[in-house]
Amino acid sequence: MYRRIRDLREDHDLDQIDVAKVLGMSQTGYSKYETGENQIPLAVMTRLALLYGTSVDYLLEMTSVKEPYLSEAETRQRYLEYRKKLAEAAASCRARKEARRKTRHKKKTQK
Repeated sequence: MYRRIRDLREDHDLDQIDVAKVLGMSQTGYSKYETGENQIPLAVMTRLALLYGTSVDYLLEMTSVKEPYLSEAETRQRYLEYRKKLAEAAASCRARKEARRKTRHKKKTQK
């Protein structure tokens, strides 16, 4: 289970900081979920499933089918909201990486 949430995060090119921000928690707290140090509460598991557009069953490795169960309009709306947050987090991650790259490049050229 823990490997699957890490793989999904990496598949979306996100840092732990980005996912933690979307979940409203600290990076350290989120990291403990990925390493298996802490159990993932059901509420967090549900938000992760919505964030990645999958089902809790997939996160729990009870199925290999990634597609979520979208039988209700409310579930679809939540899914779209979390996808928007995911896109914002990915953009933030890319911006931070670009800023770090520019800083490293600037330091190299100053030497």
